[in-house]
Amino acid sequence: MTMLANPPIFPTHLPAGYECFADETTYDPDQHLALEWPEQILTLAEFGYDESAIDACASPVAVTSPFRMLSEEGVRVTHQVVSRLKAQRSEIAGDRVPSHLAGGVYRSKFLRDLCACPEILDHLSKIGGTPLAPHSMPSQQLYVNYAPQDLSQAVDAWHFDGIGFDYVLMMSDPAQLKGGAFEYFQGTKFEIAETFNLAVHEVRYGITSELPQDRVIRTRFPAAGYAIFQQGNMVVHRAAKLLAPGDRITMVPGFVSRNLSCPDPTAVHDMPCYGEPGIVAELVRHSAWLAQTKLLHLLHSLPLSDDSGQLAANLKNTIADVVSVIRELEKAQASAQADKP
Repeated sequence: MTMLANPPIFPTHLPAGYECFADETTYDPDQHLALEWPEQILTLAEFGYDESAIDACASPVAVTSPFRMLSEEGVRVTHQVVSRLKAQRSEIAGDRVPSHLAGGVYRSKFLRDLCACPEILDHLSKIGGTPLAPHSMPSQQLYVNYAPQDLSQAVDAWHFDGIGFDYVLMMSDPAQLKGGAFEYFQGTKFEIAETFNLAVHEVRYGITSELPQDRVIRTRFPAAGYAIFQQGNMVVHRAAKLLAPGDRITMVPGFVSRNLSCPDPTAVHDMPCYGEPGIVAELVRHSAWLAQTKLLHLLHSLPLSDDSGQLAANLKNTIADVVSVIRELEKAQASAQADKP
């Protein structure tokens, strides 16, 4: 039986530190969308993943070719919003998103409605072959990546994502940019980890070295308003360095599969360190959302003839997401206490 979760509920209050624009255009899918189907949909099998790795994923899809998402008016309004948000971006040292903004849906009602748009969710669910919802952690529902001022920095280094699904939406005119291409490695994250002698999860932290060029695919966006869709936790990708200054902006909305039969790909072990306001509470809500559906599934499907060992194992599996988050929060609390003078 498939465990199909209801879409997660958006919080009723903003975390401290966020402020939502009060004077925005109202999102209208009839005006702002121009959805098209991608010409190419590559699968995890085509990337070299074996059957066991694919079976652990909610979708067999790896990545698509660029396809249109926004109308000309949609591009105009969305670009206006993300440009306005640029003043709130984070600038950090290193090559992992040195200039970015998290929690875009907390800051803009227009962007929140865009990311939760039923037409987009239905379209992407058909492409991915799994029912999608906006990510259960709102800070992960939308990242905006900006061009770093230092041209020696990549817009984003090689990595795979800490969430299951996202699309990368080009918000700038690519014809005006030199460099800064979105690229992906047509291979597995396990290959990259082995090549660089890393634990698999460490690939997420960023690799600045070049990968074998014969296996790197460079995406060419036809115009602003085009996107690629990917199962981001399975695809190693980057946004390359710009070769000249340019106003490169991409939006990266994130999603969860509502089919909870597969393991949760969300990187709950790292996220307490992200630093976004409210993210620890978001993790708790995320684990509660997962457990709610799994407990109901257990309630309706548990065989009454199982022995004590089987029953205990079923219950442990059902609450494993909650236990994992509790463990991470306790570790973070202990670390904070140890750092006190």
